[in-house]
Amino acid sequence: MTLPMLYLILGAITAIIGALPLGAVNLAVIHTSAKENIKNASYIALAAGIGEVLLALFALHCSMELSDFFQENQWIQIAFITLFFLIGIYFLLFKNKTNTKRTSNKLRLSNSKFLTGFSLAILNPPVIIYWVLAISLVNKYVFELTAQDPLTSLFLFFLGVYLGKIGTLYFYGRWGNKIAQQPGDSKAKLSKIVGIVLVVISIFQGINFFIQ
Repeated sequence: MTLPMLYLILGAITAIIGALPLGAVNLAVIHTSAKENIKNASYIALAAGIGEVLLALFALHCSMELSDFFQENQWIQIAFITLFFLIGIYFLLFKNKTNTKRTSNKLRLSNSKFLTGFSLAILNPPVIIYWVLAISLVNKYVFELTAQDPLTSLFLFFLGVYLGKIGTLYFYGRWGNKIAQQPGDSKAKLSKIVGIVLVVISIFQGINFFIQ
């Protein structure tokens, strides 16, 4: 295997590992593919892939500075834990209301989904922390990955990051679509699942934050 291909594969594997745990973007893709369709969910995935690349690039340039920043500004993590908890409560209490404005909003659908995916990906401190740790581990156990590497190698690495992210989200999108095709009120069940997962994630992150 050539070194450039190693950059591509490493980027993809690292992104897949980071994207597998259920998070805000994954849940948005699942919920959209179930309530609407896989095409609308793809807008979220494509935009989230761009956001993931930007976070990985940012972490590559500022790994040490970012570690110190999050240690000194822990209110950011508290804010996102609270936000996840409130969104989870919303899904549990206000599930599947009939959308009478769907037709009038169709023209803005793709733009809003794209913005949703990008925002959920880019405004996510835990993901930045993940990339800081991931790049540190790559440097320690695989090979040195820095901003001074050849542009071709860096391009392949971040291409792998993008493909790994959207590939994982596509898998979640297909799963959400299958849930929607099951008999019964599957969309109501999915809303409850999303709500429970978000609440559990926020509680787990809160416990993890306070015992550090």
